[in-house]
Amino acid sequence: MDLNKLLIFARIVEHKSFTKAAQLLGMDKSTISTKLSQLESHLGVRLLNRSTRTITLTESGAKYYEYCKQVVEIAEEADRFSSSLGVEVSGTLRISATNTFSQTLIESAIKPFMDTHPKISVELVIENRTTDFYKDNIDVALRLAIGPLEDSSLIAIKIFTGDIGLYCSPSFIKDNGIIHNFDQIDHANMLDLNVPGRPKITVSKNGISHTIPNKNNRFKVNDGQVIKEAAIAGIGICFLPKNSASNAVKNKELVEIFSDWKIEPVSVYAVYASREWMPEKLRVFLKYLKELDQNLLK
Repeated sequence: MDLNKLLIFARIVEHKSFTKAAQLLGMDKSTISTKLSQLESHLGVRLLNRSTRTITLTESGAKYYEYCKQVVEIAEEADRFSSSLGVEVSGTLRISATNTFSQTLIESAIKPFMDTHPKISVELVIENRTTDFYKDNIDVALRLAIGPLEDSSLIAIKIFTGDIGLYCSPSFIKDNGIIHNFDQIDHANMLDLNVPGRPKITVSKNGISHTIPNKNNRFKVNDGQVIKEAAIAGIGICFLPKNSASNAVKNKELVEIFSDWKIEPVSVYAVYASREWMPEKLRVFLKYLKELDQNLLK
């Protein structure tokens, strides 16, 4: 008996959807349907009644699901237990990260992780676009976001958070004058980090709030490091994680403005496709990330 077919059947029943089961298991919907048909053929009974809108268990399917659920739970427990058997975790871990975060990631996270797990190789994929986990064979994507990530079929866990500031260069202030309030900001001078899912940023103070829209920007780029360099060059104003801007501020290349206003912090999320049959290399990496210094982005 193919245990994967039991798992597929269980997930279809639990989520009442072929599409959702396929997403969770990282398979095509057609593959899910074929595997279920093969299971029914092997058993000689119909397990599910399915129409264009609903999926229901047959009487035989309901009985079989009770056994199937126990088998899947035992298999998952055995998979979790395997990590405690003293077998050293190995394999290649493919991590997607933006260029903005990759430099901090390499020094503060990846190097120590590889030292701890010498048999795990890391392939870091730098990209500033929405990750296609299945097509690109990505194990986990690390993404910066302000506020919660957009809903999707993917699983996202918050690793840590950091403060954001609003910055411009001394030359920008010299050319445009000192900015005393947000009404003075010409949105054309706001530098736009043009990446998928970028949020509108809201700043607040004493019950007053201003939202900075992502439109009419004269300068757009899809790389956080470049947007910082553009601010240093005097092209405009931008939001940056404070840890990213700290050296430029120290070197008097950037000046923080409106530092007494509250800005929602930036968070780092680990995003992955499914909890089902999670590779041990990914499990130990996620555990490692959760234990990282929470001041990484401060």
